[in-house]
Amino acid sequence: MATERVRTLDTKAGVIEYTLSRSSRRRTIGISVSDRLQVRVAAPRFVLLKDIHNFIFEKADWIINALNDMRHRHGSLPQRAFRAGATFFFLGTEYPLCVQPGDQKRSEIHFDGRQWRVLLSAGTPGPLQAEIIKQQLMKWYRREAEEILGSRVFHFSRLTGLTPEKIAVRTHRRIWGNCYYRTRAIHLNWQLVFFPPAVIDYVIVHELSHLEVPNHSRKFWERVERVLPDYQQHRQWLKINAARMVVS
Repeated sequence: MATERVRTLDTKAGVIEYTLSRSSRRRTIGISVSDRLQVRVAAPRFVLLKDIHNFIFEKADWIINALNDMRHRHGSLPQRAFRAGATFFFLGTEYPLCVQPGDQKRSEIHFDGRQWRVLLSAGTPGPLQAEIIKQQLMKWYRREAEEILGSRVFHFSRLTGLTPEKIAVRTHRRIWGNCYYRTRAIHLNWQLVFFPPAVIDYVIVHELSHLEVPNHSRKFWERVERVLPDYQQHRQWLKINAARMVVS
C-alpha cells in the first residue's frame, strides 16, 4: 500500500513542491509532472529521504522546465465566459450555449444534442446572470456524470470481473480518478464527461485495474492493456488535451 506526503525542496533551479509516494512494491525512483502542475515522486520504501532529494536535485532543471511549460500552456488557454455564445465540451465535442430570459420562477437548462439552452428566471439581475448560468451548467454536468460514469463502471466491471464496493463521483482538482485498494472504493472526477468516451473508458479501466494491482507496475499496465489494447493512445490524449477542455 502506497503512502503519500506533500513536501518542498529548495533546489538550484527553484523551490519544488512535490507529493512523495512510497511503496514496498516499487524498486526505482520516478518523477512525473501532471498537466495540473503537480509534481509527483514515487519511491521504494527502503530508499532514504536524502537519496530521494539527491535524485530531485539532479532532475530539478527538467522539473522546473516542465512546470513552466505547463503554466504557459494553461496561460495561453482562453477563459470561458458563462454567457450566450460561449462553448463548452461534452463527450469530446464542443457545443454552444444559448441564453434566454424566461417567465418561470427558477432558472432552467436543457440540452438538445446541438446546444445548451438556459432559461433565466424572471427578473434575473444582469450582474448575477453569469453565475446563475454557471450553476445551471455545472449541475447539468454533474447529473450527466453520475449516469454516464456509473454505467461505464458497471459495463467494465462485468467485462473484467473487477467490482468496486463503492463508486463516488466527486470534484477533484488534480486527479481524474482514484482507487482505494483496501476499501475497494473508486472515486471519479465528474469533469471526465468533457472528454471523448474512449478516454473516459481508459480512466475507468485504469481505476478498476487498481482493484487487482494497487501500483503502476508492468503487471498493472498489462492488466489495463488486456481490456484496452490502445490505452496508451488515450493516456497520451489526456495528458495533451485535458487542460484546454475543463472548466474552472
